[in-house]
Amino acid sequence: MYGQAPRGTHAAVKVLVGVAVVVVLVAVVVVWRSATGDADPAAGPAANPAPPAAAPSITPATAASSAPAELATGSWLVSLSGGSGDYLTTDGDFAALSPGQRTAFTVVKGLADASCFSVRAPGGKYLRHYDYRLRFDKSEDAELYRKDATFCPLDDAPAGVVRLRSANYPDYVVHRRGGELYIDKRNGSDAFEADSSFTLEKA
Repeated sequence: MYGQAPRGTHAAVKVLVGVAVVVVLVAVVVVWRSATGDADPAAGPAANPAPPAAAPSITPATAASSAPAELATGSWLVSLSGGSGDYLTTDGDFAALSPGQRTAFTVVKGLADASCFSVRAPGGKYLRHYDYRLRFDKSEDAELYRKDATFCPLDDAPAGVVRLRSANYPDYVVHRRGGELYIDKRNGSDAFEADSSFTLEKA
């Protein structure tokens, strides 16, 4: 009959309609999964990388420092403080400071005051002041000698520094004049204090 479409045409239309329906369904599923965040069930959640391990803190080793020596009985090397390298020694009967001689002296309890000290040279003579100058004399059984040969540490000396005053002239301290040693009255100057400051090393 006129105007009737061939049978093949109807079949092709049905196939196209079916394909279109499938495409629409797939698109709907994709859009729905995107909206709900539904990922591929086979794929697990993305693993968060573990934070890097913190590097162990390293504390620098502190060099052990020995405490500065304080005057006590025993055998000592006595030097002028400040790194001059001048050591207490003997020059005949006199006390002297010299960079070339490191003489060990024996420190004992004070001959006139046990809370203070006396200094004995290797030959047995004791350090004493005589006419304000320091010298080494043989021991005498006399009160004046014992007082002249006794020296007391000053409390105001910095750590590691020894300053000595005369036991019987408490306003006078052991003080360097060039390479010689005297007891002198303090004048408060930095130079005087430096020349009256000594350090100790175990002999």
